[in-house]
Amino acid sequence: MRTPLWLTPLLLSAALAVSACTAVPAAPAAAPAEAPAAPAAEAAAEGAYAGVDPSGQTVVWWHQHSGSREEGLLELIAEFNATNEYGITVEAQNQGGYDEIRDKVNSSIAAGELPATLLVGYQNDQSFYQLNDTLVDLNLLMNDPTWGMSAEEIADFYPAFLEQSVNPLFDGQRLGFPPNRSMEVIFYNQSWLEELGFSGPPTTPAEFQEMACAGAAANGDGTGGYILRDDASAVASWTFAFGGNVLTEEGTRYLYNSPATVEAMTFLKGLYDAGCAYFFTEGYPNPQFAARKALFAQGSTSGIPFYGGDLATVAEEQGREPDGWGVAAIPHTTEQPVQNIYGGDVMIAKTTPEQEVAAWLFVKWFTSPEIQARWTGVSGYFPTRASTADFFSEVQLGNAQYLQGVELLPFSAYEPQLISYTAVRDATTTAFNEIMQGADIQSTLDTLTTFANEQEETMMAEAQ
Repeated sequence: MRTPLWLTPLLLSAALAVSACTAVPAAPAAAPAEAPAAPAAEAAAEGAYAGVDPSGQTVVWWHQHSGSREEGLLELIAEFNATNEYGITVEAQNQGGYDEIRDKVNSSIAAGELPATLLVGYQNDQSFYQLNDTLVDLNLLMNDPTWGMSAEEIADFYPAFLEQSVNPLFDGQRLGFPPNRSMEVIFYNQSWLEELGFSGPPTTPAEFQEMACAGAAANGDGTGGYILRDDASAVASWTFAFGGNVLTEEGTRYLYNSPATVEAMTFLKGLYDAGCAYFFTEGYPNPQFAARKALFAQGSTSGIPFYGGDLATVAEEQGREPDGWGVAAIPHTTEQPVQNIYGGDVMIAKTTPEQEVAAWLFVKWFTSPEIQARWTGVSGYFPTRASTADFFSEVQLGNAQYLQGVELLPFSAYEPQLISYTAVRDATTTAFNEIMQGADIQSTLDTLTTFANEQEETMMAEAQ
């Protein structure tokens, strides 16, 4: 099978070599009373930012992190503010969730005002913002002869993560940069699998079906197999695993009715009809998984701590050792796994050249391997650079499920960047449920594809 352009697997050769890992010291709790004075920086002599001096700039960052993640983020930012040689100050401002940030940015654009210099959001947000020429093309900064990254540094990023921020609607401009990612995985109960006569998790759909049906037969009450996911990320994940994509090759139109999506939905419908998969809609599936009401569940790797916590709680209540468990790739027909990765990018708004370079210098620092290891340790996210694993903390190295996910990072694909994707996600959920209730698969996916492309055309026209 031809390897698609949106998937660039590579070997994670030594990224998890424990011998190369060192514990990373904690960041200081706060910045000193005074940041170091900015040096008399030499302005760049060439490139798009020739003559620009970022010294002494203050950069405001609108972000969505809260709780312990925000605490860890503020500690890292305090360290940057105290140590960067240009005297740059980053001010982090929590603006709520992604939706609130999107609304605030759009309100600023509509009012003719500049948003914060540094923003966070998804790739479809970037498409909308750039209709108003709001964002810096980060190719200019990443490849700048003075401020950019070396070829070695760029090669250290997982290719799909960098490709995800290159927007096909805007001539390949790089509208964001990836500080972290999460991934769709299958959660599996290793202890129960062994009791059922299996040695480990499935890799193919056929193996997955056999195991899920064995779990369902063991319970005999309609549970025990696989908990279905009906959202757009799940549909994309299974399409990837069957060798397809939910976008056309150029990435500008939806393609929900390809043979791969039809085959994936046919497979899941078969599991459902056979009683080997079921819907659970009363909250998150991890309590069901922990209670052996499901051999398999599907979700984001950001849920790893919650699955572990629920398994421990059930074991304590029952007076036994917790079940062994893990995370695995979505069962696939392709030679290698094809994993759906997602997460918000940091974006740099067009303000002044000095602000833009200052923001970029922080982004470079924040995504450096040592700092990224500390951020992923605080946040539970995955890194976007392979060498980050060389700096994992002892806690990260002791988290077997987290490391299982890290091993899958080279095999990544991503969801649409189109501005209509929020509305299309809702339509995809509706189509999935219609299929599970007996609607014709091909015609339902044909209708979804037509709707999705019409929605994109309408929203592009209205936005322009």
